Amino acid sequence: MRIALGSEQPVKLRAARRALAALGLPADLRPLRVPGAPRQPLTEAATEEGAAFRAWYAKRHAEAELGVGLEGGVDLESGWLTMHAAVTDGEGLWRGRGPSVPLPSEVLRALRAGEELGPYLKARFGEEAAEKGAVWVFSGGAMTREEALAEALRLALGAYLGERRGLGAP
Repeated sequence: MRIALGSEQPVKLRAARRALAALGLPADLRPLRVPGAPRQPLTEAATEEGAAFRAWYAKRHAEAELGVGLEGGVDLESGWLTMHAAVTDGEGLWRGRGPSVPLPSEVLRALRAGEELGPYLKARFGEEAAEKGAVWVFSGGAMTREEALAEALRLALGAYLGERRGLGAP
């Protein structure tokens, strides 16, 4: 199966491979750059929309059976880090939400002041924190960004596969 991933970010590519492997789905995964995708969504809705935008874009701009979008963001209102995934076959859209953690008030203040999370993590906690992500930092190392995105995608792919097997639509 050919799957287009709406991102060229290495962490998202590894997350997609991890999710596909966990579900036993052999796939030719094709990453592509998505112009106009959000850099850092700052609401839950924008994060969810970003994943859907990436999935639809990937499906439309690559020869693939499925388009996949992964997006991590921050919901400034609730203070939570959030992960979303979307899968489309060009007609339907299946979604998954990944593990989340609340962010400390000092981080939220920095984001509200216009800082971006990745550079903030790197400056405050070092290169490893920037690489493994805020979910890793604020979960005490329980899970990396890659793992959290993979979990979101496992759920979205599971919903897609479940519907194809007649287990109902979300």
